[in-house]
Formats: sequence, C-alpha cells, structure tokens
Amino acid sequence: MRSFFLLLLTIAFNHSEIYSQVTKSEMESLMRIPLQYTVLKTTEKIQVDGKDEEKAWDKAPWTEVFTDIVSGNSTSSNKTRCKMLWDDEFLYLYAQLEEPGIWASIKDHDASVFQDNAFEIFIDPIGDTHNYFEFQINAYSTVWDLFMPKPYRNGGRSLSSWDIKGLKKAIYLDGTLNQPGDKDRSWNIELAVPFNSLKMSRKGTPDEGTIWRMNFSHVQWDVDVKDGKYVRKRDTIGKLFPEHYSVWSPQGIINLHYPERWGYVLFSDTLPVSAFLSVETENLKLLLWKYYYLQQEFKREYGKYANTIKKLNKKYRRIIDPVSQSARIEMEATDHLFRVQCFLPALNTNMSINQDGEVYQEKVP
Repeated sequence: MRSFFLLLLTIAFNHSEIYSQVTKSEMESLMRIPLQYTVLKTTEKIQVDGKDEEKAWDKAPWTEVFTDIVSGNSTSSNKTRCKMLWDDEFLYLYAQLEEPGIWASIKDHDASVFQDNAFEIFIDPIGDTHNYFEFQINAYSTVWDLFMPKPYRNGGRSLSSWDIKGLKKAIYLDGTLNQPGDKDRSWNIELAVPFNSLKMSRKGTPDEGTIWRMNFSHVQWDVDVKDGKYVRKRDTIGKLFPEHYSVWSPQGIINLHYPERWGYVLFSDTLPVSAFLSVETENLKLLLWKYYYLQQEFKREYGKYANTIKKLNKKYRRIIDPVSQSARIEMEATDHLFRVQCFLPALNTNMSINQDGEVYQEKVP
C-alpha cells in the first residue's frame, strides 16, 4: 500500500522478511479462502446523498463487519461495513464507518488521503492481479484514485493521473467534523462509480454472473488533541504510531496490494441460495499461490528460482506436504522465469501463475 509500504519495502521489492523467515503459521494466514459477496441489480434511481434511504438499499446485504487485516479477528468496538448495488451504468457503494471522533485534514485531490482516517476500495475486474484500481476517500470527501498496472511487489508503480470520470460521491456525518470534545457516531459514504471508468475491454458494464475481485479497507490512526485540533499521535521520540487497518476480506499480511487475497464479488439479479465459491477450487488456487510465494523466497536466498517442484518440496518440507499437495501442480522454470499450473476440475480450467504473480486461466476443450 503506501504508509505501511515504506515499512514493508523489503517485502514488496526484495521479498525479504516475511519470506526469509516464513513459518507454517505465517503461510497459513495467506491460505484462507477469501470472502464472497453478491451485489444485486437495481432498477430504482439512486440519489447519491450519503444516505441509504432508497428501498433498493434495504434489499442490499451488508458485508461482514470488517476485521483485522492479518488475522481476520474482530478489531474494536468501532464497526465498519458496506453494501453494494448495480445497474447498467453504475456500481453503487454505501459504507458506514463508526468513529467516535470524526476528523480529516486533506483537501487536495490525489494527495495521500490514507494519512487521514480513510475508506479504501480495491477493484480487479479481470481477476489476474494486474491492471487494477484503487480509490481512497476521507471525511472531507477528498479522493485519491489511481491505477496499478501491477502490484508494488512486482515492480509496479501507481498512476495517479488516472481518474474515475463521472464519479458521484457524498458524505453524511452522523456527528461533527474536526470538533474534539463531543462524541461522534459515524461517517457514511455513498458512491456511484461508472462502469465505463473501470472497463478493461470494449464492454464496461458487467454481465449478470460476472465475478470481480475486490476488497475494502478502513484506515484509522491514533489521535491526540492539541490546540483544540485532532493530530496524529506520536510516541515519546516523535514517531507516528502506525495506522490500523480493518478490512472486509482478510489479507493475511499488512499489504493490500496482494490482489489474490481480495474477496469475490458476483454481479447478480437475485441472491444465490448457496455460496458461489467452490471450496475445492479455491484450495487448489491457494496451493498455486503457496508455490508462488515459496519461489520468491527461494530466489531471495539463492538468486534464482527452483527449477523443479521436488526441490521446493525438499527445501520447504515444514510448510508443504510434498506427497498430497504437489500431486496436482506442474511447474516450468528457468533461473529467472517460472510458471506453476494446475487443473481446476469444477471449472474445467487450467490456471497458472507466472513469476510476476500474473494469473492466467484457460478453458480445457
């Protein structure tokens, strides 16, 4: 991400700390199946005013209450959740962020909004972990919107020149902004995001049954009050206390730029009667990602990728059961390139991941 991006610079570029000392429990935190959400289609006109007063919003299910970004455990008494709708033109989002002291300081578009308490949205329409969008907003309604050709860990750079053309936004404060001394309840966000601004192909609006990868984050800072104003809290040597991240679908790592960890969002006209994810399929995908993560660790240590599955199994036998887990995995590798692949029976699809973390899926004839 950005603030913790400095903290995790070695993770993003050198694959250092989390990989060089990866334990089985740390790997398991990355192996949880992401959450899922069905966004309902609406024919009702949505007035973007920061309030969810239309009847359509009553039918939209809330997401799970946001949890800790790594563990998935409950974070505090401050509850964050959101819900979505869609029509032929817009993706609508309504978010409710409980905060006892609502504050904001940043007013310039495309400034570092995450340095205030902020709400963040991440969207990967294709689901290949590349070419995705990020959106941040604070209680002033200030926005930072950016496009990522690929994640930071793979050498990506954010493009802030990209903007959500035609965005509609509104903030409703259940309390007062920047007034210490009183107790606020929440700030609420309503957005209408034009599909045409997110299109990765000629057609912008998703078809019914389309699945996107998305995640949402509530960034919160510890604050003090000085001279009657909120300021971010510092320790005894003047260093800022780190921010706190609560998210919809737990990442398993303090880094939201792991798109494979985002949740699944299904565009539908009705709510499905059962989960639309296959546990077997998702576990196979996670197994592929496990080998991707371990290849990065192997290269960090040896300066090149492992050229066989057998070599990875031997090196990381404390993390991988080589008999049961690698049976369905195939790998091609040179010193500087690799591709791991497996067959997903439920989808009749071959899925592969290359050294850049880019996902490819191909139907089997």
